[in-house]
Amino acid sequence: MHLENEKIQQNQKTSYAGKRVFISGGSQGLGRAIALQLARDGAHVCVAARGLDALAQTVTEMKQAAGGRNTVLIARNVDVTNPAAVELAAADAVSALGGLDLLICNQGFAHTGPVHELPVKDFKQLIEVNYLGHAYLCRAFAPHFMQQKGGTIVMVSSVLGYLSTYGYAAYSGSKWAIVGFAEGLRQELGLYGVQVKVVYPGTIDTPGLAQENADKPKVVWEIESNNAFNVLRSADEVARRLLIAARGTRFENPIGWDGWFSFLASRHLPWLVRMLNQGDLRKAIKKHTLP
Repeated sequence: MHLENEKIQQNQKTSYAGKRVFISGGSQGLGRAIALQLARDGAHVCVAARGLDALAQTVTEMKQAAGGRNTVLIARNVDVTNPAAVELAAADAVSALGGLDLLICNQGFAHTGPVHELPVKDFKQLIEVNYLGHAYLCRAFAPHFMQQKGGTIVMVSSVLGYLSTYGYAAYSGSKWAIVGFAEGLRQELGLYGVQVKVVYPGTIDTPGLAQENADKPKVVWEIESNNAFNVLRSADEVARRLLIAARGTRFENPIGWDGWFSFLASRHLPWLVRMLNQGDLRKAIKKHTLP
């Protein structure tokens, strides 16, 4: 009986039933997986992205996952690099959902390659989508959270948001920027009872990863494929872990044992992490000619 009560209390603690959630990058990959888990849990969800067809498909799947519950499950087409459009989408979502309890800034993509070979437009786009998109969303929803004196913001960074490797300099810069922004925002909104958290996923099996892999340099492939700490996880698993983190009290949230190992090592033994990375790079170069 005691164990049964404990289980009920745990389910109540982790349930998102009735919570109002906005998810950017919600039309595919991790965003869609998060949306479906929330719909199954009875949450009111607004997914936002640019692809109209993918958004429509996600809403259909959310309604199926909700199993007939009387919840609000909607989509909004928005380009997060357009601050005016983000402001409109935020106001619209708050009105449609009747408020907001959780904002998940999830949109992002990667372009890999040596710095001197990446087009300038890639640097700009990485910053605009991966960093500024998060900042614009937080700025747009902040007044609502401040007024209601509560809520949670989760920003999706990356393992490469606290360490970096060959081919990922530009991408890492955009993901590190999220963390610096979140650190300051944590203090600002903390004065109003709002929690800000960062999640650091590793490699996720998503359409975005397939697109990234299409033109990935051979040296990068070699480093990743021979790294024991590069664990490929499903979007469903990462979504589940992210939603647990959103309920927790930690500001920084690596995903999985491998994420925690690299996170703690990069904090406390940075020289060791760099030495191991250099060793992996030397082995990869020995096997492949630099592109």
